[in-house]
Amino acid sequence: MISVRDAGDNDRFITILSPEMGLADISVKGAKKLGSKSNSSTQLFACAKFCMRERGGRYYLNSCEPVKSFYGIRLDMQRLSLASYMAEIIKFTVTSGQSAKDVYRLFMNSLYLLSEKGADCSFVKFVFEMRITADLGMMPNLLGCDECYRSDVTLCFLIKRGIFLCDDHMQSRVVYHDKYNVDVTAGMFEAIRFVCLSDMSRIFSFRVSDEALEKLCYISELYAEVHFDRHFKTLDFYYSVCAPETDHNEDNEQTTDEEI
Repeated sequence: MISVRDAGDNDRFITILSPEMGLADISVKGAKKLGSKSNSSTQLFACAKFCMRERGGRYYLNSCEPVKSFYGIRLDMQRLSLASYMAEIIKFTVTSGQSAKDVYRLFMNSLYLLSEKGADCSFVKFVFEMRITADLGMMPNLLGCDECYRSDVTLCFLIKRGIFLCDDHMQSRVVYHDKYNVDVTAGMFEAIRFVCLSDMSRIFSFRVSDEALEKLCYISELYAEVHFDRHFKTLDFYYSVCAPETDHNEDNEQTTDEEI
């Protein structure tokens, strides 16, 4: 469930993400009525199986079966705001009638980690931003330095161009460091490459230090904003409720192969 809009006293309009048909807007009659069978399935970020009919170019819900509510997300404002940010990116990049299997799996696993595993929000955010840009055809060149292909040294990530350069070739190309040209260590480069190229079931299965994660999160956010050519308002809300985390959950440094 990507978004929910109330319609009158009892009805709802919902937008769902489907692996087969991308985004779909559905009218749900009586969803807010006490005892409605569709109430739990039409909550924000809930996962459900939907049976619907089409009439006049619009979809109407016939029945639904709840699969998972991801209720834990709604108990924490930071996790809720991050999920909203991811949903806004999906609404901007996925269209109706378009297969979205990879995006669907990425979103579902991100929600699962946030709701059920208490994963570090910055960790989930970094992985989601880098992977969705890669899956949508905006993957950076991950061979190493764009000139000599070295990846065992500190590289500069040219975010706007989506390439990396070693120090020698930064100088030969007369490229300067700024907001969009950011140094990454060999380990950070490998983390970016792992997220973009690994099988979807493994993209959360790696470890990074808190210091590296902070920089990677900055890089992925800037990369997504530049290549989507859009600033997402929900990101501002995420930062408005994002307090410094004193006790990082171990999930941002532990491996997990769980997915749904």
